[in-house]
Amino acid sequence: MSRNDTIKALSEFGRKLQGALDDGSLAAIIDTATHHNPWHTPANIEFALGRAVHHLETASLEQWLAPYPALDELRVPKTVAVIMNGDAPLAGWKDFVSVLASGNRVLIKLSDGDDTLLPHLAKMLVRTAPEFEDYIAFAENRLHRFDAIIANSDGGSANRYYEQYFAKYPHIIRHPRHSVAVLDGNETARQLEALADDIFTYMGMGSRSVGKLFVPDGYDFGALVKAARKYRHLMDNNHYKSNLDYHKALLMLNAVPFVDGDFWVMKEDIPIASPVSVANYGTYASHAELNDKLAAIADETECVVSGMDIAGAVPFGKANKTELWDYPQGVNTMDFLINLK
Repeated sequence: MSRNDTIKALSEFGRKLQGALDDGSLAAIIDTATHHNPWHTPANIEFALGRAVHHLETASLEQWLAPYPALDELRVPKTVAVIMNGDAPLAGWKDFVSVLASGNRVLIKLSDGDDTLLPHLAKMLVRTAPEFEDYIAFAENRLHRFDAIIANSDGGSANRYYEQYFAKYPHIIRHPRHSVAVLDGNETARQLEALADDIFTYMGMGSRSVGKLFVPDGYDFGALVKAARKYRHLMDNNHYKSNLDYHKALLMLNAVPFVDGDFWVMKEDIPIASPVSVANYGTYASHAELNDKLAAIADETECVVSGMDIAGAVPFGKANKTELWDYPQGVNTMDFLINLK
């Protein structure tokens, strides 16, 4: 398919996906996905689907693919395996779209935690654009017969396994990363409400959801606690509430000081990864100290959210509202895909 044909087909699919969201015809599949994984609430699934629709808008696709005139050249498609994770609904969506847009075939290994939505969307896409039918496959068991791989690791031993097993293939292997926010104490109520979106979207489980805060010495958390109250409904989710009860009890038992946000807690701690319902924080006394701390965790950081003048920082409220060209871990997926030999 030419670049223009790809854009036309994907944008038409996007319009049908928006229509399915509007008329409620996705309700059953959303319900199934939620029952399979209670962490993936209907609100979070609908948010992920809304972002998918945005990615499929003609203007988004044209801007994304404009730097790649080579997509109009006849090429022998490669089969690219994609190992997805299930931290958030449709976590591997952009890899799926990227492989297809590059003119290659995608072989998907789904996560047990998110194995409902993407197969349904793939069927919708094929009904809209039958030319993609031979370009999409799902691996039931072990991956085989592929030319390149994009692997999203859950961490631990999977990191070493992926590095060793897939070393002989062209690959992108992503290790877990997490996101941080930097505040200076001058944030408006609107900015703090937007930061709450960055913290609690996907219940904080996505790689771009903020789990660590950097605040100036003596920071008053009161305004942030107030701004975050719009997410108190998370307590209606038994899994979330159980996490909060457990971690709050553990902190109290060990006499660890924490800021009680009612439905979440903040504790001073070093890691940038934090459990569900918990945000870690660290303090800084100067911009030089802050820069040093950010530099020390750069390899673990997916994005930095801030209203301050920090290189590469994402505005409050935008952490999980990525574009197609916002590639995970800064590795240009499309460059990788179109240059496969």
